[in-house]
Amino acid sequence: MMPTNIKSTLVTASLVSGVAAMLPLSALARKGAQSVGKGLKCYTAAVLQSNGTVKYEHVCYKGV
Repeated sequence: MMPTNIKSTLVTASLVSGVAAMLPLSALARKGAQSVGKGLKCYTAAVLQSNGTVKYEHVCYKGV
Protein backbone atom coordinates (compact mmCIF):
# COMPACT_ATOMS: atom_id res chain seq x y z
CA MET A 1 0.00 0.00 0.00
CA MET A 2 1.12 3.55 -0.71
CA PRO A 3 1.49 6.10 2.06
CA THR A 4 -1.35 8.60 2.33
CA ASN A 5 0.74 11.63 1.36
CA ILE A 6 1.83 9.98 -1.91
CA LYS A 7 -1.78 9.09 -2.73
CA SER A 8 -2.98 12.62 -2.07
CA THR A 9 -0.15 14.05 -4.19
CA LEU A 10 -1.05 11.75 -7.08
CA VAL A 11 -4.75 12.60 -6.82
CA THR A 12 -4.00 16.33 -6.72
CA ALA A 13 -1.67 16.08 -9.72
CA SER A 14 -4.31 14.15 -11.65
CA LEU A 15 -7.00 16.74 -10.92
CA VAL A 16 -4.75 19.65 -11.86
CA SER A 17 -3.75 18.04 -15.14
CA GLY A 18 -7.38 17.19 -15.90
CA VAL A 19 -8.52 20.76 -15.33
CA ALA A 20 -5.61 22.13 -17.37
CA ALA A 21 -6.58 19.82 -20.22
CA MET A 22 -10.19 21.09 -20.14
CA LEU A 23 -9.34 24.81 -20.26
CA PRO A 24 -8.85 24.99 -24.04
CA LEU A 25 -12.01 22.92 -24.52
CA SER A 26 -14.17 25.47 -22.70
CA ALA A 27 -13.00 28.21 -25.08
CA LEU A 28 -13.74 25.97 -28.04
CA ALA A 29 -17.17 25.13 -26.62
CA ARG A 30 -18.20 28.77 -26.48
CA LYS A 31 -16.88 29.34 -29.99
CA GLY A 32 -19.04 26.42 -31.16
CA ALA A 33 -22.15 27.57 -29.29
CA GLN A 34 -25.50 26.98 -30.96
CA SER A 35 -28.14 29.65 -31.41
CA VAL A 36 -31.42 28.92 -29.63
CA GLY A 37 -33.27 32.00 -30.91
CA LYS A 38 -33.84 35.61 -29.82
CA GLY A 39 -30.09 36.29 -29.73
CA LEU A 40 -29.29 33.56 -27.22
CA LYS A 41 -26.44 31.11 -27.72
CA CYS A 42 -25.86 28.02 -25.58
CA TYR A 43 -23.12 25.47 -25.01
CA THR A 44 -22.30 22.72 -22.52
CA ALA A 45 -19.44 23.42 -20.11
CA ALA A 46 -17.57 21.10 -17.74
CA VAL A 47 -17.42 22.62 -14.25
CA LEU A 48 -15.12 21.20 -11.57
CA GLN A 49 -17.00 20.90 -8.28
CA SER A 50 -15.40 21.48 -4.85
CA ASN A 51 -15.52 17.75 -4.10
CA GLY A 52 -13.40 16.98 -7.20
CA THR A 53 -16.16 15.73 -9.50
CA VAL A 54 -16.93 17.24 -12.89
CA LYS A 55 -20.49 18.41 -13.60
CA TYR A 56 -21.68 19.39 -17.06
CA GLU A 57 -23.84 22.52 -17.19
CA HIS A 58 -25.82 24.11 -20.00
CA VAL A 59 -24.58 27.73 -20.32
CA CYS A 60 -26.43 30.39 -22.32
CA TYR A 61 -25.44 33.95 -23.12
CA LYS A 62 -26.74 36.85 -25.16
CA GLY A 63 -24.99 36.97 -28.55
CA VAL A 64 -23.59 40.21 -29.90
